[in-house]
Amino acid sequence: MTTDERPPLRRLSLRVVLLLIFAVALSPVLVIGGIRWSGDIEREAQYRRESMKLVAQLAAGRAQRALESAPSALELIAATIEDDPCKAPLKRVVDALPAFGTFGVIDAGGAVLCSTVAGAVGISVAGRPWFIELRESGAPFVQSSPLMALVAGEMTIASAARLEDVDGVFTGALVLGTPVSTLVAQLDHSDLPPSYEVALVDVDGHVFGSTHWDRMDPAVMARLSAGETGAFPAQAQGGAKREAAIVPLAGNTFYAMVSAPPPPPIALEYVNAFGNFALPLLAWLLALVTAWLAMDRLVLRWLDYLRRIATLYASGKLTVQPLRARQQAPFEINVLADTLEEMAVRIRDRTNRMENALQARDAAMKEIHHRVKNNLQIINSLLSLQGRKLHDKAAIAVLDDARARINALSLIHRSLYEHDDITTVQTKSFLSDLVSHLDQALGAEDRGITIESDIEDDRLDADLAVPLALFTTEAVTNSVKHAFPATTGGAVPVSSAWRVRVSYTLQGNEAILAVEDNGVGSELRTLEKSTGIGGTLMAAFAKQVRGKLEEKSLPEGGRAIQIRMPRLPSPRPQADLELAPVGAA
Repeated sequence: MTTDERPPLRRLSLRVVLLLIFAVALSPVLVIGGIRWSGDIEREAQYRRESMKLVAQLAAGRAQRALESAPSALELIAATIEDDPCKAPLKRVVDALPAFGTFGVIDAGGAVLCSTVAGAVGISVAGRPWFIELRESGAPFVQSSPLMALVAGEMTIASAARLEDVDGVFTGALVLGTPVSTLVAQLDHSDLPPSYEVALVDVDGHVFGSTHWDRMDPAVMARLSAGETGAFPAQAQGGAKREAAIVPLAGNTFYAMVSAPPPPPIALEYVNAFGNFALPLLAWLLALVTAWLAMDRLVLRWLDYLRRIATLYASGKLTVQPLRARQQAPFEINVLADTLEEMAVRIRDRTNRMENALQARDAAMKEIHHRVKNNLQIINSLLSLQGRKLHDKAAIAVLDDARARINALSLIHRSLYEHDDITTVQTKSFLSDLVSHLDQALGAEDRGITIESDIEDDRLDADLAVPLALFTTEAVTNSVKHAFPATTGGAVPVSSAWRVRVSYTLQGNEAILAVEDNGVGSELRTLEKSTGIGGTLMAAFAKQVRGKLEEKSLPEGGRAIQIRMPRLPSPRPQADLELAPVGAA
């Protein structure tokens, strides 16, 4: 599995994973603190609602006392006026009672006999519900719901006392008018915050003394009609949300209301409630910091230290000792450090044994190559001696070809034992030496033929060098023997130099070994028309290196034959395996 295929959690560092584990393990502390904080906020909200309800009850009590004082005020007025009430100084009497705005005397038919309001005399109130109730029920006192005053033009509550003669016959009524505005003034709480508002609400939902409502929300009024009182969320006419505490007064015909906007998210009471959550949060953070430092000091720094030690071991510095971990780290880390050191010692011992075995093998292989090269030279010398006794030119030519091939093999073995790496050969030195040897062996210089080489530097596996060397030998020998005439007369001018060129070039992932000449009769020297063994051998050598044998005629004359083969990955040069002690880390 690659790094990108690992699950997301496994790609996180150990420090982050452990911190997440500690955070989750300590989360109950935060949960408990959050529950306490939520409870504190709810208690603060409940306290706020109870406070608003208490203010509403106090305001309702003031308004209630103003309304309840009406019967006593009417009795006092009735006791102080003369037999003809209209002759009494009514205005002065009402002014002495600031809770009331008007006073009037009504006859048995509902007509106003006299009043403190100018223009009210003669107006009939016979159709008013409070007058009908007073006349029909026989009750000594009646108090109305808020009604629009006939003359004053403002909402007023009528408090009426029954008048009777000595026979108990209804003769009229004394009426005190309490303007709703005066009643609202009784509700004022000067110590309330500016955002608070005190108002009155009647049973029909009309709101008096409020800048936010003309009529109360029907949903709130439905809850009040069901007998529910307390604090309600309500929406003002402008769309703003407010909280309203509503309590009844005056026989449930009126309600006193205290309203205020809901507290903002960073209200003082929420901040105070946060204090109970801050302590668990601080404990949670301190625990995380402590866990972080403990992980770093006791585990992670030592893991990083051992990782650096392992990197040194991987680079071959196996003599490094983890002394710091042994002296300062916890016991488990110390055990891990000892295990790493023991592993390094075992690797070092095994490496030494392998190096000794490799050195012995290399020495043996070099000796073998040296002996093979010597044996091939002996064979070559024997063939040379045998050739001197022959007089048949064809037989001598066959022996010379065999000697050239044996010399090529001898050069490969010499190249292998003369270099440190016995598995590969350097193309530049190896092929250059082979070309020089062929030049001397074939007597090219004596015939006026120049054999050149243009070899790029590369490394070849020893198994590939053998067929390439034999191919080069066959191709150069073929060119020297058959490409040029025995004399300077012929198709090629005498001023032109005879030339054979051996090249080794690299083209991307391919290598090309080519032998070119500027000889004559190239069309007669193709592999298809060849009757000797050379063409067959060159085709076989091309197959051994997994290459493609190609030949062509050159525009300037002559012929080129080449092997185009895949370039194998270059073998790594033998590394210096000696490890220099670097001391303890």
